[in-house]
Amino acid sequence: MATTTLPNEQKAVIFNTETNKLSLSTSAPVPQSTTKHLVKVHSTAITNGELTWAPFVNWPAHHVPCYDVSGTILHPVSDSPFAPGDKVYGRIHAAREGSAAQYALILPEETARIPDGLGMEEAATVPMSALTAWQALFEQGLLTGAYTPINVPHVSEEGEVYGGQAKGKRVLILGAAGGVGQMAVQFGKLAGAWVVGTASGRNQGYLTELGVDEVIDYTKTSVEDWIGDKEESKFDLVFDCVGGKSMIDGWTAVKPDGAYISVVPGFKEPEGGKPAGVQSKWFVMESRGNELEGIGRFIEKGMVRGCVDSVWKIEEFEEAFKKTASGHARGKVVLRIAEEGE
Repeated sequence: MATTTLPNEQKAVIFNTETNKLSLSTSAPVPQSTTKHLVKVHSTAITNGELTWAPFVNWPAHHVPCYDVSGTILHPVSDSPFAPGDKVYGRIHAAREGSAAQYALILPEETARIPDGLGMEEAATVPMSALTAWQALFEQGLLTGAYTPINVPHVSEEGEVYGGQAKGKRVLILGAAGGVGQMAVQFGKLAGAWVVGTASGRNQGYLTELGVDEVIDYTKTSVEDWIGDKEESKFDLVFDCVGGKSMIDGWTAVKPDGAYISVVPGFKEPEGGKPAGVQSKWFVMESRGNELEGIGRFIEKGMVRGCVDSVWKIEEFEEAFKKTASGHARGKVVLRIAEEGE
């Protein structure tokens, strides 16, 4: 493949960490690295709340946000399995510069090839949501037992599907219609669990399409009231993607010796302590290209899908971030960086 001639400057969304304001620059520097792949960005997805992360990471005063990326590799990296021209997606670590720009850097270990049949915009919605849900259910929540390749749902090199490892288990997902929640629904069903999700009534049909067994309309009833005095209705695993009052409400639904996993800042145990034997944890996902590759095999078979709430041009970044911050996006809000036809 011919060497790509790069400009010295690029178009990028910039977050000013001193003023907490977003702007669009047409003269941002194009990044360079010998250890990370330079990617021509097609699309990137916004994570709700990501602009609040500045106190926890060492961002410069002018920082490029957005860390889920789909695009085309431009430059090789030594010992990487990826080559120029490869269509890839992945999750950039949030301590580095993001991908709301025409060019971005991603480590080989954060990268996977885009599955056949998955468009660039939808691909950008997958990495963080899928990896967070996968790790919450199987690595942190131990839904299928010890976290080993054969104990979790997987597709073999020969294309054979192995699932059902959690048959008989019950999973509750708080915030099932969000980007992470809808992935957790799909992974729970791949594992053979009975999956219940909280969502508003408008999302019930969508979640049913994804395979959820039952939806609790949080606008009409609490989880506590839904459980009532029926101990058999409690769950082996509660996965919190919402926080706040919903997080506290979810504690009423976990079985003794079950697990309660959260990815929402502010996670805490209930007053008076958690149920006997319950394992609880708040965690931050790790970007792993090999896990994303395994998930991609289910995507190729049509057994897992991402969800694009809406697509915005890079010039429409303000509207895109507002839609994400509303908390009512179904799936992920995408910024399309590439021009039409690219």
